[in-house]
Amino acid sequence: MYNLKVDCHTHTIHTHHAYSTIAENVQIAAEKELEAIAITDHFGLQLPWLMEHRQYSLENHTNTKIPKIMRGVRVFRGVEVDIIGFDGTLAGSEMPLSFFRYPDAKNFIDFIMATKDVVIASMHYFEGNRSKTIIENTQMYVNVLSHKNVDILGHPTRSGLDFDWSEVVSAAKTHGKMIEINNETLRSRPKQTRVNKELALLCANAGVSICVGSDAHICFDVGEFTLTEQMLAEIGFPAELIATRSLSAFEAALQKSRGEI
Repeated sequence: MYNLKVDCHTHTIHTHHAYSTIAENVQIAAEKELEAIAITDHFGLQLPWLMEHRQYSLENHTNTKIPKIMRGVRVFRGVEVDIIGFDGTLAGSEMPLSFFRYPDAKNFIDFIMATKDVVIASMHYFEGNRSKTIIENTQMYVNVLSHKNVDILGHPTRSGLDFDWSEVVSAAKTHGKMIEINNETLRSRPKQTRVNKELALLCANAGVSICVGSDAHICFDVGEFTLTEQMLAEIGFPAELIATRSLSAFEAALQKSRGEI
C-alpha cells in the first residue's frame, strides 16, 4: 500500500453539512500520523441561502487565524468551489468583492488566491447540468483546468456524466493541475470504481499527478484512503505521481499548479 501522508480534501462545520471542527480534523490527522491536511470547505450554490439567513461572512472562507502547523500537522487553508456552468464558470466569479467591502479584488476568485493555499473546483449541481453532450461536458472540465486559480479538479466522476477523459487528462497535463481520486466517491458510489480506475490509468500513462482526498465530513474519516489505495494498487499506479504521498510532494504539485516551478 502507499501510506499516503496528506489528505487534500476535508470539511468542517463551516460547510454546514459537516460535523467536526478544524481542531478535531487535525487531531485525527495527527493520530493517523499524517503530515498535512487541507481544510476545503464549500463555496458555491448554497451562498444565497446562507446570506439570507445571516449564516455567512466572507471571513468563514479566509481562515487567516489558522496556524500553519497544529499538533505537528501542516494545515493548508483551502476551499472547494463549485463549478456552476458549462463554460467552466466558478461560484463567486460573478460576485464583486465590493459587495463584501473588499474593493481591492474584482471578485471572489481573485480574493481566493490571497487567502488560500489549495483550491479545489468540483461539480455538484447547477441548473441544466445534465442537458449537454459529451463534448460540452468535457469542455467544461477543460475550461476549469485552464483556470489559473484552480489547483485540483475535485471528484470528477461523481456527477455520473459522460466525459472524454483523455481530453480532461490532457488539459490537466497542459496546465500542471492535479486530478483528485476521491475516496468517498468510491465508498458511496462503488459502481464508479471502474471509471475512476480508467481515469487513473490515463493519468499514469500521461504522467499527470493525482491527489487522493478523503472528502471527510466528520473528523473520523480524515485520512481514510483505503478504497482508493486498493484501487491504485490493483493497477500498479506509480507512487511518484501521487501528489499526496508526502507533504513535500504536495507542496511541489501546488507550486507547479500555480506556475511557481
